[in-house]
Amino acid sequence: MGSGETVDGDTAVMIQAARSFHNIVQDRPSLMDRAVDPACGNGLSECGPLVQADASATKALQTFVMNVRYGIAAYGAFAQRSGIAYRDADEGAAAGILKNWHDDKGAGLRDDTAALPPAAPDPAQPK
Repeated sequence: MGSGETVDGDTAVMIQAARSFHNIVQDRPSLMDRAVDPACGNGLSECGPLVQADASATKALQTFVMNVRYGIAAYGAFAQRSGIAYRDADEGAAAGILKNWHDDKGAGLRDDTAALPPAAPDPAQPK
């Protein structure tokens, strides 16, 4: 990005990155479907606390992964909107500059075309 004086975003990169971010979050990780089996086998006295720790860690990891996916999707949407806005602004600015140049060409000047000398003969043309 620019220094605050100018905007110099690479629109093609922004739009391509947005597509990549969108593609990354389309596949739902299998971790998101993992459920902790609450059943305890015989003989393991720490089974209850172990299952609770597993359930807590699984839930925390699932929440983290979900938040990361949401963040990637949000950043991708931001990159896409920004890339399109930059591109459209560039195209609009270029069109505006050309229109202004065309509209202002010769503005305020007297038309002296009649006073100009005749054009020189073209040497390639036979006399």
